[in-house]
This record gives sequence, structure tokens and C-alpha cells, in this order.
Amino acid sequence: MRKAEASSRLKGSALIGARDWVNRLAYVGVLLAAYPRGAAAAGEAQEPVQTLEGHLAAVASLAFSPDGKTLVSGGGISDGATIFWDPASGEQRQTVRTGRESVSSLAFSPDGKVLASGSSDMAIRLWDPRTGELTKTLNGHKGGVNCVAFSPDGKWLASASDADEAARLWNAATGAVAFTMTLRWGAESVAFSPDSKVLACGGRFGTLYLWAVPTGNAAATLTVGKGRVTTAFSPDGKFLAYSSSASVVYLTAPQGGKLLRGITGCLPSSPLAFSSDGSTLATSGAGGRVRLWDPLKGNLKQDLRAHKGTVCSLAFSPDGKLLASGGDDNTVKLWDVSQWTKR
Repeated sequence: MRKAEASSRLKGSALIGARDWVNRLAYVGVLLAAYPRGAAAAGEAQEPVQTLEGHLAAVASLAFSPDGKTLVSGGGISDGATIFWDPASGEQRQTVRTGRESVSSLAFSPDGKVLASGSSDMAIRLWDPRTGELTKTLNGHKGGVNCVAFSPDGKWLASASDADEAARLWNAATGAVAFTMTLRWGAESVAFSPDSKVLACGGRFGTLYLWAVPTGNAAATLTVGKGRVTTAFSPDGKFLAYSSSASVVYLTAPQGGKLLRGITGCLPSSPLAFSSDGSTLATSGAGGRVRLWDPLKGNLKQDLRAHKGTVCSLAFSPDGKLLASGGDDNTVKLWDVSQWTKR
């Protein structure tokens, strides 16, 4: 069922109004402009546990299996590879190439039985992660699929594209489209709330969309910047994080939309990843850095000199002990972050 174009703003929403929202963000950004210089975590430079090589281009996407025994990485344009790794040994178990298109996004189903990949060739592919076998292809987007995500309850798969200006909610069991949402200019990121009742979509030009699941009713359309919007919910349900054109990641309350804090020192449109208990937020920083933050206080826990180029993707292992980072230096690096993912 196609809904009215989501760019129409909803008056009387429980969430904060877009104009007030932007004003508050600008104010917080000014207050926190110098914050990271005084909050940097002390300690010696950290070295990765593993450096995984095998991609021919930037590592565009990463995902750990729910049991933590498999890490999957997706290559960018000119690579098109999906590589299955053993994170314990660094062994490359299997490489699947479906062309030379970018594997823009990866997501495991909550039970670990399905791996979904979104590609710039317009296809969503469903894999058996145990064998690497392609089990189903979902077609419908008319442009490259920028992002995919499973709902925490396992019932839904969300995807979004920019060329066809659409986000779709798929029935994870049948592959049928539950609803299609129209987004002006399309979307770069999708994320489900922990209760699976809200779908957030980060647009290409500073717009954050929120929809109710599974009805497709629009909850809010917010202007939060001018660039690509990346977004993520914390697994404990305390935060909705997003990043756009500013070098700030904003943390808001999912219920009510209250702005809680801004974290400066991050790259614009930074990849975002929360640890499984919500105690740590990973972002990218300048100079190929990965930065670990305490979302409750906004403190910088650790600054990792990770890649020679830009950090393109991030993912925590389910137990919170490992962080995987993918860079445009064509490598995946694994970090022992267990000392910083403790509350």
C-alpha cells in the first residue's frame, strides 16, 4: 500500500517540531564545539586483533551473526564481493561475487538463519549464511539498494533506495511488500526501534523520516542537516542517534524526540554502531579514526587509529568484545573493545 508522500509534515506530533529541533541542535553544537579535546581517553595506542584483507575496494558494509561466530563484509563499487570470515581466527571462509556492484548493506535475521544484502544493482539478496548459498532475490527497487535491516522481532525487512525515492517494508517470511514509503531524494540508512514498532530512515539531504510499523503511518519528518543522514537506535531503547552534514552525532530520546546531547569530533554522515547493551557508541573520526563514546555522558572512551583512509562501516560483535571497522583502504580491522563496552 503506497502512503502519501512522507515529506508532508505532521502537526501535533508527539515528537518535537522540526524548526525547534534544528534550533536546539545548532545551540548544542555551539556549546560542545571544543568538548572532545578535553574528554579524550587516556592510554597507549591500540593495535587491531586482526587485519582482514581480501576486498578490492572500500569495505562498504559489515555484519556479525547473532552467535558472533561469523563476520560478513561487503565490498564497494568495482569489488562486489561478499566475504564470510571467522572473526576468531581471521580465516576467510568463503567469497561470493555477484558482479562488480557495491554491496552497500548487510543484515542478519535475529535467528541468524538469513543474511540480507543490498546492492547497487537494485537487488536485495537473501543468503543462507551457513553455506553461502543464495536462497532468494527480492526485486522491486528501481535504483541501487543503499540499506537493509531486519526488525528485532524478525518479522520485517526494511530497505531503501535513492534512485526510486522509496523505502520498502517486506514480510521477512514471504518476501511480500507490506508497504512502500515515498521519500524525496531517497534514503541512505534504515533502522528499527528495539520494539520493532518504529522504522527510521535517513534521507540523502538532511531529512530523517519516522514511520509506524507495520501500518506505514508517518510519525514525523524532520530536517536535521543538509547531507546524508545515518541513523541507529540503541538496543536498550534509550537513544536514537543520527549524523548528517555537521561533525556532530546527536542523541535523542526515541519517545518524545527530546534532544539529549550532541557528540562532536565525528565525521559528517558518520557510520554509527551501538554495542549490544547500549553502553558504547562507535563513530568515525578524521584521519581514519574510530571513536568509542559513552552515550549516557557523552564521554570519549577511546580513540582508535584504525585505517589509512576513511572509515566506511562499523559493527559490534553480539557479546560486545569485538568491534569490526571497514575502511576505504580495502581492509577490515577487528578490535578488542571489551574494556570499554562495560558500563
